[in-house]
Amino acid sequence: MAAPTMISSGSDFERAGAAGGAAPLNTRASALVNPASRLANDYLNLFNEIVMLIEQLPSMPELIDDVFAWRPTTYQDYFTRSILPGRGSALEAYAALSQTFRRDFEAIVEELDRMAVGAIAAIRRHHKTKGNAEPNTRAGLCTRSGEKMREVLDRATKLVNYGPGTGGEAPQTNADRLMLAN
Repeated sequence: MAAPTMISSGSDFERAGAAGGAAPLNTRASALVNPASRLANDYLNLFNEIVMLIEQLPSMPELIDDVFAWRPTTYQDYFTRSILPGRGSALEAYAALSQTFRRDFEAIVEELDRMAVGAIAAIRRHHKTKGNAEPNTRAGLCTRSGEKMREVLDRATKLVNYGPGTGGEAPQTNADRLMLAN
């Protein structure tokens, strides 16, 4: 895959260049927005984090407060609060997405949010009623939740990496499939 390019109109990218030490900062900023989708993969780290916390919870019960502290965050809120170079460009690119593609992306994000909030609620109920008793039940709950969330997270990752109109397929795979259909 080609290196992602930055979508910019006088935002963080250009201001960073004027501030000195521009090369490393410009490189990081330009890698934030994927040119295929015009979305930043960094947002998905929010979901990767909760999946990892849930999956690790059975063997690391001290993570329980971190699991309970997790909250859904919209793409816009994530980048508005971010300190990442290029956050302004990520927001600009998001605002410029087609309504159809943004709706597709937001539907997957809503699904991930529901799954994460549901898993956390189930873990909270188990913790409240059983504490650290029945660790096998908690482990099963965490494993199932993590697996289901990873499936949806994989779809979101494909959408971010390959963009609209590919159904999450690599462009060449999509082209090959279309040619075989004729």
